[in-house]
Amino acid sequence: MQVTAEQLNPSEIELKIEIEAEEVAKTIDQVYQEFSDSAEVPGFRKGKAPRHLLERYISPESVKRRAVELMVPPAYRKALEEKDIHPYAEPEVEIVQLDEQQPFIFKAAVPLPPKVELGEYKGIEVERKAAQITDQDVEAQLKHLQESRATSEKVEGRGVRKGDIVVADIASTAEGEEKGNPRRALFEAGANIAGFDDNILGMQAGQRRVFTVQYPKDFSDQELAGKNAEFDVTVESVGERRITELNDELAKTIGDFETLADLREDIRVRLIASAEEAADREVERKIIDEIVARSKVDFPDVLVEHEVEHDLQDIQARLDRQRLTLQQYLRQTGRTEEQFMSELRENAACGVRIGLVLAEISDKENINVTDEEIDAEIERMAADWKATRESVEAYIEARGGRHALKNSLLNRKIIEFLKSVSAVK
Repeated sequence: MQVTAEQLNPSEIELKIEIEAEEVAKTIDQVYQEFSDSAEVPGFRKGKAPRHLLERYISPESVKRRAVELMVPPAYRKALEEKDIHPYAEPEVEIVQLDEQQPFIFKAAVPLPPKVELGEYKGIEVERKAAQITDQDVEAQLKHLQESRATSEKVEGRGVRKGDIVVADIASTAEGEEKGNPRRALFEAGANIAGFDDNILGMQAGQRRVFTVQYPKDFSDQELAGKNAEFDVTVESVGERRITELNDELAKTIGDFETLADLREDIRVRLIASAEEAADREVERKIIDEIVARSKVDFPDVLVEHEVEHDLQDIQARLDRQRLTLQQYLRQTGRTEEQFMSELRENAACGVRIGLVLAEISDKENINVTDEEIDAEIERMAADWKATRESVEAYIEARGGRHALKNSLLNRKIIEFLKSVSAVK
């Protein structure tokens, strides 16, 4: 057996392995013998038919496929030993030549373990934004709470106005589509595409109207963007939004507040806490980005593909809960499948690079998480959630178990360490 090795990149090496023709012929003979034990050849008992007759009943592709199964694994293992290579994952195999009268040649692209050369990770200077909350921020949040508690009061004798809540049966069709059955919908007049709202305004309960509008060219659903669509709308009811007055009574309905002033103060405290947390996350991101930029990180593509596969499963599960297909999701977000997959791979590669750098720092600084710390975190979660330990453990188990929780705690400890050795202004 002949083996040559070529370094494709720091994280992958290609082995070209050649097995002698005599060994190939011997293996193919063995394959025919295996198949003869189950092949039905007229005039012969199983296992007794000569090879030249077996060749008529067994496809050459089946023979080659089985021969590859028999020859590749032992030859690959022997090549690894000969070249002293320690693979990180399974190889990608390419068959170069397979013929009974010729040597068998195949290539194996072997993923190698990741390599990290850390740059300086202590004393990094970063700026932290001061949390600044204005009265306008507080009032905007208060207005949002006020509007979220708005009610809708059914009105008679007038048409739809902007801001009304409308219940209607709607059937629609875009260019080239069949018209479906009407569906009951609830929507706010004035919050839809312009042509639709223009035709809805003024309609009264019980009134039907059929009209055609054109979707904007920049509409989020690319399959509808720029197309003409016909709508068949029958208004069922019209409701006028009633905004609750800002007063102490509203504050009492929102939470445990005696006055509107108490609610305003609570909103301010929460906004400040949110801004502080956002500032902390930004500092952490800046520190990590800088450390990664200073480090040299090489890793095999298999790590990225594994992350992409995991992310796709999470996205598909979320879409299933929303009863959406991936294609519908892509249309809503205005992306092609190629763009979507490119973004996934780019994000996955970034995540892998960060994970490897943090792991290297963890090893160098001897940062780890003990079983006692995991148990303490579970107890803390149970106390915060006012839940039993058993229910928290069940929740954790459904999301990767103690191993996943350990990784989360470890990352938290590493980041806290990095912040402690950085110069945060």
